[in-house]
Amino acid sequence: MKCFTLHSYKGGTGKTTIAANLAVMLSQMGRNVALLDLDFQAPSLHTLFGIRPQTTYINAYLAQEKTPKEVLVDLAPSLKLKGRLLVGFSDPNVEAIRSQLARDRKWHMQALSQLLNLKVRLQAEGADYMILDSAPGVHYSSVNAIVLSDFTVIVAKIDNFDFDGTVNVLDGLYTPLNKPTLLLFNKVVPALLEEPRYSQVRKTIEDTFSSKTKLMGFIPCYCDIALGMGSEIHALTQPKIPFVQSLKKMATILEKWPGPQGTAKGGT
Repeated sequence: MKCFTLHSYKGGTGKTTIAANLAVMLSQMGRNVALLDLDFQAPSLHTLFGIRPQTTYINAYLAQEKTPKEVLVDLAPSLKLKGRLLVGFSDPNVEAIRSQLARDRKWHMQALSQLLNLKVRLQAEGADYMILDSAPGVHYSSVNAIVLSDFTVIVAKIDNFDFDGTVNVLDGLYTPLNKPTLLLFNKVVPALLEEPRYSQVRKTIEDTFSSKTKLMGFIPCYCDIALGMGSEIHALTQPKIPFVQSLKKMATILEKWPGPQGTAKGGT
């Protein structure tokens, strides 16, 4: 089983949308996938999947109050997917968010133990992928997700804010943890992917990141994605649009990724 995290230095990079669509794509390919919303600061997977508020969330499992069976929902039958898609939603209630953000280091160490147990259980039950949608920045929950994962896909935008922040996260977090990463640029202005700008952008990225991470690729900014208003899985509703086709290339790279000690194959 491959376990990876979608992470970013700051919010607004589109990592949750990418995580949800990748999970669906892999399940469409017949893979058994578990997708967990570990962004306790701003839970949003329930909105993307159009799930009504429920009574049991991944929060309760981490607190040792519920079992995996009680908090993971298999969406494959309703979405007509080939493989299983087990989703663990995070509690979007404001009080739950406040409570989660107030948790101390000791609680998060317990939560990491729970996640490790869940990883072992999912692998034993035949899961092919465990995908974690983490909070941006450096928070206990984000660090837990990174520690748990075989590797992390860092989602960034092409601007100086993300460049500087991503370098700091790579140097200050990933290097000490000795965790491999893939760097995926999302919402890229199409003109930046055309010459002569593309060569300049590519050189800047290589100069900045080549010694720190592996470039996974670029996803252009597609205005039609915004039409979904954050409540649409485009891999299901509009599988032929360029955004989905770009993500399919990313899914292929993930399929070829050999594990924590390897290097990506087929990067853009």
